[in-house]
Amino acid sequence: MMLESILLFVPLISVTIVSGLLVLAFINFSITRKNIQRQSEQQISDLKIQSEQQIYSRIIEARLKLENTEEFTKMASESSVFRERFALVDSPSEYYTIVSFLDLFEYVFHLNKMQMIDEIVWKRWKVLMETIMTIPKFRSIWIKTKESHPDKDFGEFIDSLLVQK
Repeated sequence: MMLESILLFVPLISVTIVSGLLVLAFINFSITRKNIQRQSEQQISDLKIQSEQQIYSRIIEARLKLENTEEFTKMASESSVFRERFALVDSPSEYYTIVSFLDLFEYVFHLNKMQMIDEIVWKRWKVLMETIMTIPKFRSIWIKTKESHPDKDFGEFIDSLLVQK
């Protein structure tokens, strides 16, 4: 009699166990799917950042090559804006180098602002910026060209470096 009453509950217990296993499997599947989706999104984000950095690098490289040509320098010398800026340095190539540094600083500043670089890397770049902005030619070119840098926060940051030294 007791065995028969236990046997009556076996199907119910089996269904409960199988249902519990199915629920656990569904939860595991859902968690795994979310983790895979997060990993994919992170990989896409990392690739986007890497692509942006490669594009920026190529643009700067192309710009420097073009600006440092005799032809461009000759044409730029016809501009009162460039003549005024060239007068602040010993040669047009110095001007182009300084402007490229400032553009690079702005890019690194932007990466930090968007939390796309490590804090330690940012601190190293910040120290480099502080040091380089003590160079008088860098300071003069910055003062002449800062209006061409539309990021107000970056402008204020560089200006604060000029006050510090």
